[in-house]
Amino acid sequence: MRKKRFFLLLVLPLLLSACGGNGGHSDNTLSERRIPELIAAVPSDALAVLCFNHCAEGLAYYDSTSVLHKLDLSAFKNASMALSLCYNGSLVPVLALDAGRTEAADSASAVSGLLAQAASLRLQAEYVRPDPDAKRRGFVVITPSNAQLTAVRRHLTEYTSILDAPGFRQALAAATSEQFIIFRNSGADRLAPKGWMGAFFPRRDLTEFLQKAADWTVLSPDAGGFAVTPVSNASNTFCASFLEGLPPADSKLGTVLPDTVRLALALPVREPETREAFEHYQDAAVKLTRYHKQLDALKKESGKDPLKWEKELDIREVALVHTDGGAVTLVRPARATQDHEPGENPWRGFVPALYGSVFALADDSVSAALGGWYIYGSEAAVQAFLDASRLLEPTAKWPGKGCRFAIQVNDKTLAWDKKGIRLTWHSNP
Repeated sequence: MRKKRFFLLLVLPLLLSACGGNGGHSDNTLSERRIPELIAAVPSDALAVLCFNHCAEGLAYYDSTSVLHKLDLSAFKNASMALSLCYNGSLVPVLALDAGRTEAADSASAVSGLLAQAASLRLQAEYVRPDPDAKRRGFVVITPSNAQLTAVRRHLTEYTSILDAPGFRQALAAATSEQFIIFRNSGADRLAPKGWMGAFFPRRDLTEFLQKAADWTVLSPDAGGFAVTPVSNASNTFCASFLEGLPPADSKLGTVLPDTVRLALALPVREPETREAFEHYQDAAVKLTRYHKQLDALKKESGKDPLKWEKELDIREVALVHTDGGAVTLVRPARATQDHEPGENPWRGFVPALYGSVFALADDSVSAALGGWYIYGSEAAVQAFLDASRLLEPTAKWPGKGCRFAIQVNDKTLAWDKKGIRLTWHSNP
């Protein structure tokens, strides 16, 4: 499952989190001290780069099916590394390892042994000598692609790297240490595997969203997970402006989550800030006219203005939940509603029209109420949600206090609270 773990690092922080926390307006000057030496081996067009002080730790986040995992790197387990992902007809990894920090008494022998291993696996590998002018120690580069090794050589000769990519230095400055994972958002379509997350969202919609969400996304290791920083330019067309000014609010979704939850996404609502922010984003993205037309169409169809429906309920939170029984959306009004059995939903399409297509369902024809929440979905999905057993410790994994949003997929939770955006594991990474 480690193969998908890498892409969780891409998709989770951006699925909704890139809608908030614009880390791209900092004018901080990047200290040369904080630029890892091995960045020199990362081509300027790389789609992602992972830099870690210990190779064994960094490679744990990369595709377990990769041929790179067939290498015996025990002599280099504590050597610093930079792993870049480049596109050359397919996604190609380039691994750079510090040759001066090996577990072997003779580092030269360790390097020779590694180069021999690479050759036996038909990998392209090369030892790059120290460069005093660049203040860079010697390192080893390994990649399955000869063309990619040639590209690395060219970059080294020309003293260019991903540091020359527009906005990358700004992204690097947002990292809290020399250890980080940085994704180029424009490469989302090539980074995300076909079919992944397809059970929850259409792949095309997802990758298009990711591409527009920010320029870069930075993940900095934090206790039990990562701190996440989307980095973008000042354009309000990026979703990064959507939630930036919203005050934190409490999420109570954890109290009703079934024990079969596969994905849960919650957006606490504060009015009028949420509505103003959403409409501002629609305007910046040149979608405001379409947004109003959609609301007008729903008003004609249902006989109720969705905006008035929102105000009358005084909505405090909306959510999307996928379980083994199907997908439902939930709405929590200010005043708890009485539980009721499934019946016809007169407000079809209201939730995605008001809060975004991420809450859209193929069928929201049925509604019910449970635990102070309205539940919408197909008859089967709503009934399955009502019948499901609840989590024994509903708040243990759910970050309910003072958050702007929260997402949970299996054993990983992403939340944005007063301290920022954080991705947390509830099991080993």
